[in-house]
Amino acid sequence: MPSYTFKLTKQNSFVPIVRKEEAERNRSVSLYGGGMSPAERTSGRRRDQRAGAALIDAVLDLVSSGATLSGLSLVTIAKTAGVSRNSLYRRWKTKDALYRDVLEAINRDLPELPGRSAQEDVAALLAVLIERVLDKRASHMLRALNAEADAFPELHRRYFDEIVAPRRDAMNQALRRGVASGEIRPDVDVDLLSDVLVSPVLARMASGSTEDLDPAQTSQSIAALVFAGARPR
Repeated sequence: MPSYTFKLTKQNSFVPIVRKEEAERNRSVSLYGGGMSPAERTSGRRRDQRAGAALIDAVLDLVSSGATLSGLSLVTIAKTAGVSRNSLYRRWKTKDALYRDVLEAINRDLPELPGRSAQEDVAALLAVLIERVLDKRASHMLRALNAEADAFPELHRRYFDEIVAPRRDAMNQALRRGVASGEIRPDVDVDLLSDVLVSPVLARMASGSTEDLDPAQTSQSIAALVFAGARPR
């Protein structure tokens, strides 16, 4: 309950005065909670998360149906998601910002590598790439981004800097461990070998011919073929 003091007015009537600490507490509720209960705030956050997920799904569905990144409008995305435009604009002011979160949503974490051999580590990294390629909506989104790299240069750059580069670095580190362990010849160009490993998967993604890819088997087959050619003679 609020704590009050009273003062006597000129009209000889008593008026309650809210204590300073109570006023500050009420001000905080007004500014940050709107008087909502914890349950109401939790429910609001859940609705907010659901709306965000629905908007990201709408982008993936529209692009998978043939829409281009430049051709989509925020109004169309909101309508497809069944979310108000105001709700969308509160989260993302531009398509670039929204698309950046879409790319993050389809991203997959790097795996914990077994570390028993460079070939096994490389196969584990390839398996994660293949899993993403098998996600049809993710593949459509990545193809759309590559097709319109000139229209979204900053988005394209950030995608490669923040998502592609760490994966390439992890692959190169695994290959360098292979050189150190004697699995790979020291004269082999590690950057080129990394390109050779991922190219078959990316080519399948570009062509849409991914039906017969299997993350475990395909990754092991590619790694075995490449390592066979890179072993010391």
